[in-house]
This record gives sequence, structure tokens and C-alpha cells, in this order.
Amino acid sequence: MKYIYTAPDCPKCETLKESYRAQSIEYIERDAERLKNPAHDRDDVDVEAFVQLSMQNMILPVEINQ
Repeated sequence: MKYIYTAPDCPKCETLKESYRAQSIEYIERDAERLKNPAHDRDDVDVEAFVQLSMQNMILPVEINQ
């Protein structure tokens, strides 16, 4: 399953979602705000996404394959 972390008003995020829809790729969208304030409900996908986001110089979207 693919997860994507996005933010409102993020053109790159919208482009990625449109591309996935055009290719019939199933994904779960998560709000990137979730990565700013890790809560008790974070999971392994969130941890991996935070690492990926750091490697991307904090630029969205973040794509995770699980």
C-alpha cells in the first residue's frame, strides 16, 4: 500500500494525487501536520515518513510504500 503525506495548498501534492488517480494507483492520504506533532497514535509509517521528509529537506509530498 502507498501512503502519501500532503498539505493543503501544496501544488506538488495535488499533482502527485492526480498522477496516482490517472494510473489507478491506490493510496492512503495522510495530513503532513501529523508529522509535526508526533502523538501517541503514530505508527511505523509515520516514523518512516518523518525520516523521508527530513531527507527531502522538509519538502512535501512524502511517498511511503508499505
